[in-house]
Amino acid sequence: MTFDKQVEEAKKKKLKSRITRDVVFIILGITFLAISVVMSVIEKNNEENKNNDDNKKVVTTEKQND
Repeated sequence: MTFDKQVEEAKKKKLKSRITRDVVFIILGITFLAISVVMSVIEKNNEENKNNDDNKKVVTTEKQND
């Protein structure tokens, strides 16, 4: 194998590893973004349920001694 062929092979391997690295980081980024969105939706639903519970009226009566 000549030096030029070795350089070409090295460039191809380097390019392939860069593309693989970029794809992995893109997939991880999309995964973390999806997790963040799901967690925020869950948190919003929990806050709405808490607000609904807080809005309930409580009626108390006092019994007077006769």
